[in-house]
Amino acid sequence: MKILIANPGSTSYKFKLLDTDSGENLFQAIAERIGDAKGIFSHDWGNKNGTGEEMHIPDYYSAVNLAIEALKQKISLSDIRAVGFKVVLAKGVTGCVGLDEDVLEAMEEYLPLAPVHNSVYLSAISVFQKLLPGIPLVGLFETSFHKDIPAQAFLYGIPYGYYKKYGIRKYGFHGASHRYISEYARDRYGKANNELKIISCHLGGSSSICAIKNGISIDTSMGMSPQCGLLNMKRVGDLDSFALLYIMEREGLSIDDMRQILISKGGVYGISELSGDLRDIDKAMKEGNIQAGLAFKSFAYAAKRYIGEYMAILNRADIIVLTGGIGQNSSSMRREILSDMENIGIILDRIRNESDLKEGLISTDDSPVRIAVAPTDEEAVVARAVREYLED
Repeated sequence: MKILIANPGSTSYKFKLLDTDSGENLFQAIAERIGDAKGIFSHDWGNKNGTGEEMHIPDYYSAVNLAIEALKQKISLSDIRAVGFKVVLAKGVTGCVGLDEDVLEAMEEYLPLAPVHNSVYLSAISVFQKLLPGIPLVGLFETSFHKDIPAQAFLYGIPYGYYKKYGIRKYGFHGASHRYISEYARDRYGKANNELKIISCHLGGSSSICAIKNGISIDTSMGMSPQCGLLNMKRVGDLDSFALLYIMEREGLSIDDMRQILISKGGVYGISELSGDLRDIDKAMKEGNIQAGLAFKSFAYAAKRYIGEYMAILNRADIIVLTGGIGQNSSSMRREILSDMENIGIILDRIRNESDLKEGLISTDDSPVRIAVAPTDEEAVVARAVREYLED
């Protein structure tokens, strides 16, 4: 079964066609700098590396149309069973569902909680409705993997009526990635009875940590919105609610003003006042930039704190898995997060960690808690979920 996976970003769009029977990646395309006069479009077949072509890509419609026209060179659109989306958040909706008008309205209802994510997905979905009117559009919500976390983990200390009336609670995100890591760790490092306690660390431009027991998420760092939890590269992470109100009063900021600050000027970027890219932070830190060093250490400290918290909730972990652009590629961040944790059974092997390993163990042989670096594959998780939805 051929499933097309659409992955829109604020100024980019990725497009991948997967064969769920063989697991083969048949086609992929990416449009970058949408809206810029010097946009870039590239595509390739299978796992070959395509060459980017500079061109004006004015909007999402143009980006999607470019990818579809390239795909039609070799594959008939009638062979595509569905378009799958890794959608983020909707009021009262989770799991893998058809993207009908009720679901889209539920996504719009929670637009203020995930303004960047929901707006780009709503735009992308509307484009596919126009360009591929006969093909089902299906979404796997990022909240789905966390649907079984217990009430004591998802409730906030606010009047209970707000939870019942508005659904104010922790939902959690990066569900496709954490699910993939759960299955990866089970298959690669699991016990014979499949009982495994995992701490999954998805660390990248957007980051979260998840406590997983026997394949089920029991807690996760992000909250009702992607703003909560770890510092992200430009998102604020955990913040005292009264501190927020104080800033708004003193600065005369509206709700919309503060929302924009929280999603674009917080996190690593906010502390460093330099960049939301860890590579820039790492370089500046080595050059003696004090705020860059503070941003680096603050990100690591937040990750270390959540790992310790989930070690307690799980009553010890079997394995910690690091994935995402930072988790896989930054040995210095891994070292900062995982050093000095020997007393709770986490012993990092410095040589393995510094060896530019992209997959495998980086803990010592005698570490009670194993530490692994692994790739994630969110598209594969979405494609499998969409197939199961269609066959149900």
